[in-house]
Parts: sequence; structure tokens; C-alpha cells
Amino acid sequence: MLLQVILVVTLWQSVFASSDNCSSSVTIFSQSDADNLSDCDTFDGSITISSAVTGEITISNVEEVNGAITAEGVTGLTKLIAPDLDTVKGALTLNGLDSLTALTMNALSKVSSELSIAKNSRLKTVHFEGLEEVEGQLILTGSFKSVSLPSLDQVKGRTIIRGGSCMSCSTFDSLKSDEVFKGEYLCSTGSPGNSLSAGAKGGIAVGIIVAVLLILLLLWYMIWQRRQRKSRRSGADSSPSLAVTSEKPFSSQYKSVASDIPPSVSHMSPPSSLSPPPLASARVQRKSIGPSPAVLDGRSIHEAPHTVTPVQEYHELDAGPVFSTHQRPINTEGRVHG
Repeated sequence: MLLQVILVVTLWQSVFASSDNCSSSVTIFSQSDADNLSDCDTFDGSITISSAVTGEITISNVEEVNGAITAEGVTGLTKLIAPDLDTVKGALTLNGLDSLTALTMNALSKVSSELSIAKNSRLKTVHFEGLEEVEGQLILTGSFKSVSLPSLDQVKGRTIIRGGSCMSCSTFDSLKSDEVFKGEYLCSTGSPGNSLSAGAKGGIAVGIIVAVLLILLLLWYMIWQRRQRKSRRSGADSSPSLAVTSEKPFSSQYKSVASDIPPSVSHMSPPSSLSPPPLASARVQRKSIGPSPAVLDGRSIHEAPHTVTPVQEYHELDAGPVFSTHQRPINTEGRVHG
């Protein structure tokens, strides 16, 4: 009788402990913490994998999680296995797991919120063989070689699938044609760092157009500046030549001035405008004394001596203007000194 009571109490305690383990959120620090969930077919809380976890984590026997499953920035996690998991009523988030190489959730059929697997550089394959419905967003980005969702029937939120260059989008494009993706759909291949959203691509296009316009404007300004410099330089070069051509040479100036001088002046005679001195124009007759005066022959002047009386004679050249080269008589005037 006592043995039966002890057995009932022990069974009741184990059931109570099991019920307590399955009714509140839990953080897994090691595999032993994951093993404590093996008695829970349905887990009513959320499951979080600590960033301190290293190696492999296996969650067995858990079929339904009424909360979320989260593993973010767990750099030491290499494998995550949940072979019996069927439904996650919260979000399933596996982001920034640098060492993760394998993800096994083949029985998973429904995620009632967002399914996000991103920034896991070593994860090359994502296979959800039984996944049928995602009520939130479906985000699968990384350097995947293959992504397999053969049973997918509906995604109500936005869908973004981005993989490596070896991945093909043809299967997902067919699903889009079949209206499996109810929201926005985007699938691309290549390096994750090089994939851009439509808005980013539009911004880049606008930036390129603006840059090209600025370059063209700069080139036009440089050409305009060069033409201005050439114009100023050609104007400076033509100015001295104009000054030189506008001025007559000295010889031509001399000839021009000489041509303007009347012939009488050019023969070193006083200009006709100058009136002769009054005495010269009056031509006062002087009394001739003695023999005929000496004559200027253009070569030499001879003074003829007076033969009658030893009177000193003075000969005087006429100061009047000479208008030709003809000889003119010299008027003489004698004076006797007593």
C-alpha cells in the first residue's frame, strides 16, 4: 500500500514537472537544455538559442511551438536539427549564424508569422520538404547553392529569395505564376552584397544620370573657357599690327611732307607768303661811283682795283632774296676818308 502511494506521488511530480517545462519560454545554453524539452509534444512558450552555444543542437519530439524560435548572432552554432517540428505559431528567425552549415526541419509544414534565414555565410543548402504555408514574410538570403520548397502552397507576406550564382530562380518564378506568393516577390542570384532592391537600383540610376550631366556641364565650361582664352589671345595679337599699319613709315612721312612743300621752298628759298623786307622791295637807286662794279659769276668773286685814285672801295652783297641762279650786279658805294 505504501509503495503504491509513493509511485503515484512520483508520477504526479514528474507530470507536473513536465507540464512546467513545456509551458514557459526557455533559453537553450547547451544540448542538455534542449533535451529537457523532449517530453513536450507541444511547447507553449518561445525557444531562444543563446549566443554562447557552440556545436550542434538537436530538439527532439517537439512537434508544435506556440511561440517563436529564435537564434541570432550565435556564431558558434554549427548544426540545428528539429526532426519532429511541424508548426511554429510565432516567427522562425535564424540570422547571423556564421558557423551554421546544416539546418534540418523536414517535418515543418506551417509558420504562422515570419520565416527569416539570412546572413549565414556557411549555410549552402536550405531544404524545407514539408513546408506548405507561411503567413508572414518569407526571407531566404545568403550564398545558397540550392533552396528547395517543393510543398509550398502559400506565402501571404513579402517573399525575398536571394542565393549564390549557382542557385536557380526558375522554380520560384513558376510558383509566382501560380500565385503562390501573394505579396511582393523578388528572387535573384549572385553575391548577397551585390544584390540591391528596386529602390536602391533606382537611386543608383538617378545618381549616374546626375553625374553624367555634371560631367557634360564641366566639359562644356572647359571648352567655353578655352574659346574665351583663344579669342582674347587673337585680339591681343591683332592690335599691334593694326597700330603699325595705321602709322606711315618715317620715309613715307618724310616724302609726304616734302611733297607738300612748294617748289620755291624746296629750293631753300623763303616761302612766298613771306613778304620781302621793305628796303628790298623799294629798290632804292644808288649812285654809282667809279668803274663798273664787280660781277658774281657763281665761281669766284674778284675785286677790281680803282685805277684813278687810291680810294678804298667797299663792295656789298645785296641782302635781298635770291630767286634764281642768274648773276646779279653788286651795288657798290665808295666813301673817301679825308
